[in-house]
Amino acid sequence: MTGPSAPPSGGRPSVWRVLVGLLVALTVATGIIVVPWFLLRHEAAPGAAEGPRWFGGYYDVTAAHPAAAALPGAGSDAVVLAFVTAGPGDACSPAWGGVYSLAEASRALDLDRRIAQKREAGAAVTVSFGGARGTELASACGAVGDLVSAYAKVLEHYTVTTVDFDLENTALGDVVAGDRRAAAIAGLQARARAKGSDLAVWLTLPSDQDGLGTDGLRAIRQLLQAGVRLTGINAMTMDYGTPLADRSMARTAITALTAVHDQLGRLYDDLHLALPDGGAWAIMGATPMIGQNDVNGEVFALDDAATLNAFAQKQRIARVSMWSLNRDRACDADHPDGRTASDSCSGIAQGEAAFAAVLGRGFAVEHALAGSPAPTAATAGEATAPFTGSPAPPPASTPAPTRDP
Repeated sequence: MTGPSAPPSGGRPSVWRVLVGLLVALTVATGIIVVPWFLLRHEAAPGAAEGPRWFGGYYDVTAAHPAAAALPGAGSDAVVLAFVTAGPGDACSPAWGGVYSLAEASRALDLDRRIAQKREAGAAVTVSFGGARGTELASACGAVGDLVSAYAKVLEHYTVTTVDFDLENTALGDVVAGDRRAAAIAGLQARARAKGSDLAVWLTLPSDQDGLGTDGLRAIRQLLQAGVRLTGINAMTMDYGTPLADRSMARTAITALTAVHDQLGRLYDDLHLALPDGGAWAIMGATPMIGQNDVNGEVFALDDAATLNAFAQKQRIARVSMWSLNRDRACDADHPDGRTASDSCSGIAQGEAAFAAVLGRGFAVEHALAGSPAPTAATAGEATAPFTGSPAPPPASTPAPTRDP
């Protein structure tokens, strides 16, 4: 065999060879620029699509209440059931408030029948994991597969296709658990897509007047980079614990929400993710604590609710919630101190369910939002059947429903 022949001494390359060489060089250079950008987009989740705008208050499942009482909320308002955490002893098993297993909640709290009854009335019902107390399942479950099973057990038991993760305190700062949670939620969404459905995921995070903290922004980033399709980020506008500079609670909430809006815009831009046409507002939620907050001197009044609702309508915020439906009533005369937050009343003068009526103005909810299937004959029968069990008293140590400042 012979080697390639050399060009004649002193010869010049043709114009075509020069053009081909330039084209090759340009292709290589373009590849150097494009490939990392493409890979970055591939690692992150697709941009969020604008979903339905809805109102739904949180309902503390383990707070003291008559076991046979109907779940609160009017008309088509959604109800966000709170909170599922790890079971007793931080077991990798879901439990309401860390106390009642799903089966125990059905027997002792009549929860399954009450959910069916609520859905028969036309309302959507969904579930929130986490909260300020107890151990979030991502911290209790050591393996992603076990965590997927624990979450899926709840979603399947209650037939929900929208889920809320309320991350606070230790759960919010646990980076390893955050990675595990992100991988598990991505797996749950992939499983749902394989079955031809969707799992909508809301992330609820504490905010202050400057917006979300470092831990909250990291939690969002962890989910997006794991491939989770986040439906929205819900900011807890409550318990600031810092001087409000003579601003009302509503104006302080608007300041916080505006800061969150700007943070999300920068974060999604940094990850090369497209926001919906409505921008960051279209994937945001706002959740005030009605009435007396956990921090003395912070009182969210009905006027604040009206101002916040008007702002949410103007910006077309995707979701408004409140903590909590249990508290949406005036306290009884024997309530010891109106300046201390109660789990069963707001601490201010109000009508029954007045905050839900004001905060929910202009919002509607669809069955598809929270996985509330139209009631079948069987579920309708279950919903209207009288409760014949023996309601169990609350456990001796019911988790406190109020949130930490």
